[in-house]
Amino acid sequence: MPGREASLELALRPMPTPNRYVLVLPLLMGFWSHGCGDAGRIDQACGSNTQCAADQFCDAGFCSSELGVCNPRPAMCDDTEMNPVCGCDGTTYQSACFAELAGVNLAATPGGCVCGDNSECVAGQFCALDNSCTNRGGCLPIPETCDPADTQTVCGCDNTSYANACEAAQAGVRVSALGDCDCTSNADCADTEFCNALVCDGPGVCEAKPTGPCSPDDDVTGCDGVIYASACAANQVGERVRPEG
Repeated sequence: MPGREASLELALRPMPTPNRYVLVLPLLMGFWSHGCGDAGRIDQACGSNTQCAADQFCDAGFCSSELGVCNPRPAMCDDTEMNPVCGCDGTTYQSACFAELAGVNLAATPGGCVCGDNSECVAGQFCALDNSCTNRGGCLPIPETCDPADTQTVCGCDNTSYANACEAAQAGVRVSALGDCDCTSNADCADTEFCNALVCDGPGVCEAKPTGPCSPDDDVTGCDGVIYASACAANQVGERVRPEG
């Protein structure tokens, strides 16, 4: 089979017609286009989404990968699936499917993108965490609507009461306690009460200290670092229970 140089020489050879180069042009176009990148082929090597078809994305595995392959984007994702993942664009997606739908690879760390406060999240997200008001959390989407049937008031980490946890999230605020805020420490409560909360480092709600003997239960760690025989035993001495995680 003639080499590329021989083929080019053959293509440029004069032809015995008045328009001898007219028929050669298509040959040259096919010659130069042969072997060029065929974007859109599944499993084609790529460095970015621009090298893939519109319904594909450059699947590079994780953010640090230099090259990937063009893979199909999912046609649709399950809106009910809530398994947050962090995209390489710094956005938290509710599942890996939604990240792929957006053409975004995933960070190697599981869960949503890590954040210290809302300023470290992209627009439309807030820095959420269930077990602390001050520890680093994960960026999650701000809910667009809330269920009006949810009447469980909550105390936000900003010491503001909200109609429910969803409305707190709409304000970009983590939940510190169930109920209306009315204390930041035991000093704000009556002698027979203590300032209880879901976290150790946020405002809370004044609740009555348990009286009488506590029923046997699993050991818990108080926010003071002491291990108690039960949550009841910790609450009796005015101590919150340290949340898990």
